[in-house]
Amino acid sequence: MSGYRAGEGRYGLAYTVDTTVGPFLNGRVSARFRVADRERAWGAGVVCRADSDRTFVAFYLTADPDTPDSSHARLAAFKYGRIVASATRRTPIPVSSGEFHLSLRFFSGDLVGEVRCDGETTSLAHLVAEVPFGGHAGLVRFYDSRVFVKDIQLEELRMTPVLPEEAEVPPARSYPFKVFLSHSQDDRPLVRKLTEQLRMNGVTYWVDEEQIQFGDQIISKIEDGLRDSRYVVACLGDGFTRSGWCRAEYGSILYREFSGDTSRRVIPLTLDGSVPSTAVPLLLSDKLRVDFTDPDSFGAFLKFLKNES
Repeated sequence: MSGYRAGEGRYGLAYTVDTTVGPFLNGRVSARFRVADRERAWGAGVVCRADSDRTFVAFYLTADPDTPDSSHARLAAFKYGRIVASATRRTPIPVSSGEFHLSLRFFSGDLVGEVRCDGETTSLAHLVAEVPFGGHAGLVRFYDSRVFVKDIQLEELRMTPVLPEEAEVPPARSYPFKVFLSHSQDDRPLVRKLTEQLRMNGVTYWVDEEQIQFGDQIISKIEDGLRDSRYVVACLGDGFTRSGWCRAEYGSILYREFSGDTSRRVIPLTLDGSVPSTAVPLLLSDKLRVDFTDPDSFGAFLKFLKNES
């Protein structure tokens, strides 16, 4: 990576990937790094699910001149070169030698980064739902750092279904809620009409305004709701595509679908029937949608939910 042109944006972001290996969704990337100039801000790491539009997921170390012998480990999702989700290890990581080994394992929405440096091993895990599609793996650097890299390894992980004859099938899990309603606050009036219909038809549902009370930890309650719901219903309305909360909610389940786990699914539902196809998130565009305003479509959806165990 030494000698590449300056990166883009305020952080001088630049990355390179191995295009001889096709894009993949799940896998592992690792490499050994040596920072040559630690008298100024530096940053370097590994990336996965990268495309040509500077959209990728990265695990990297960064440091500034005031603390050259310690760094911060971060897991972050970038879209068009901007961070849209990130997690940072709270305690700094010593890098007195300037050398370290990074490894990033990514499967479904779950990411686990590991750092080996100066004889110590630390890790950082985070659920990232913002980039749920395959891409290339490789390296990233920041601040036009002078970084040398060796022992780069890429590995794709595949999920192979286990047939009933090969292993005992675990009992099906029971879910307290049939559906989790992922929606924008702007569409709340229509969502209330939807919950009324679900309630009248005996379909259990999780919706934030009924389940989250004053003083509750919002993120924790949402995670509980997702865990306890059989399906995630993406309520498509005027504000849905602008909501980062919605993407995070349905993204974690959608990841697992892409990875071969179809025990739980994301089901798109148009609230008023007027959402144009161009406004439907790309990753939901191939799915059969429910139309809440169409009695036949919504009736078939209710029948589907009632027949599902």
